[in-house]
Amino acid sequence: MVAIRVWNQCNNNCVMCSNYSVRNMQEGRNIDYFVNTIKEREPSPKEITLTGGEPFLNPKIFNLLKKLEASYPETPINILSNGRVFYYDKYCEELKKHLNKNIKIAISLLGPNPKIHDSITKARGSFNQTVKGVQNLIKRKIPVELRVIILKQNFEKLEDITQFIIKNLRGVEYVVFIFVDLISNAQKNKEQVAVSYSEALPRLSNSMSLLKEKGIDFRIYHFPLCIVPYEFWENSWISVEKSKIIKPKSCSKCQYSKYCVGILKGYYNNFGAKEFKIPLGIKITESNNQNKPILKVEYG
Repeated sequence: MVAIRVWNQCNNNCVMCSNYSVRNMQEGRNIDYFVNTIKEREPSPKEITLTGGEPFLNPKIFNLLKKLEASYPETPINILSNGRVFYYDKYCEELKKHLNKNIKIAISLLGPNPKIHDSITKARGSFNQTVKGVQNLIKRKIPVELRVIILKQNFEKLEDITQFIIKNLRGVEYVVFIFVDLISNAQKNKEQVAVSYSEALPRLSNSMSLLKEKGIDFRIYHFPLCIVPYEFWENSWISVEKSKIIKPKSCSKCQYSKYCVGILKGYYNNFGAKEFKIPLGIKITESNNQNKPILKVEYG
């Protein structure tokens, strides 16, 4: 997978933004620059992710999508967005004109209501625009991956967020629960943002059970297997490049280490490794997908 920043500005100001530093960078790069950069990093990428800032604030984003489709006709393209531009029907129609079968929009929902979501984005009205934006995409059958980033400000409301999704956003392709990465703005605001796995897991487990009960597909990113209930191992993905994680010496003794994403370096630096224990007695059927290494789990 190759990820590339295609714009440096954003209409949100999220307290946990992992790319906050890009706002100070100049962004005058043309379409060919982005395409050539992808080729340099990975000549035949299995997946391309476009990030920002907010990619859809780039006035040439549709030109870029057209160029990428021509250069990589079979490569999945994920675009990370806050979804606010899709509040506008006219913009959704413009996107649909430039859409191809490989493009998916990944949008973050950070709370079950404006009070919580907008307190995280620091952008008044962002909740209403994001929700309406997702609904507009669903209505037009544009694929949406809905992301719930778990942090101190919202972990106690995970069940409420999940119920909101079930009631109002049925039709997304799947829901992803992502544990906050304590880097950039998140590290700067760690007193507001940082939460431990142990604190978040009970609420997350209930939320995953709710989605499972309703037949809504879901994934979890940035979660070491040993702190995840066995029944949800099949939903665990290796979601981040190796340079961003650490595996303590104890991980080398774990027979499941190769299936596990490991511990985010930011988390390890703030919380250590005391929560992580070697799991026992689990039988795994391997998947052919390198990012989702577990196909089936059996346990006693």
